[in-house]
Amino acid sequence: MKRAFVFIDGGNFYFKLKDLTSRLNGKYSLLDFNFRKLAEWLAQPNELIEVRYYLGVVSRRKNDSRDD
Repeated sequence: MKRAFVFIDGGNFYFKLKDLTSRLNGKYSLLDFNFRKLAEWLAQPNELIEVRYYLGVVSRRKNDSRDD
C-alpha cells in the first residue's frame, strides 16, 4: 500500500468553509469540521501517514471583509 501525506492550505480552506457554513444558516459550525476524516477520504486507497494544516503570513487590511 502506498503512503500519503495531506497538506491543507488553511487560509484558503478556512474562507471557503466559512462561506459554505454561512449558506447553511448556522446548521454547522466551523468547529464541527473533521479535518482528519477529510484527509482520510483524500488519501484513499492509500495509507494516511500524516496531515498538516498550514497558514501563510497573516496580514490585516483595513476595511477588508476577508479579515473577519
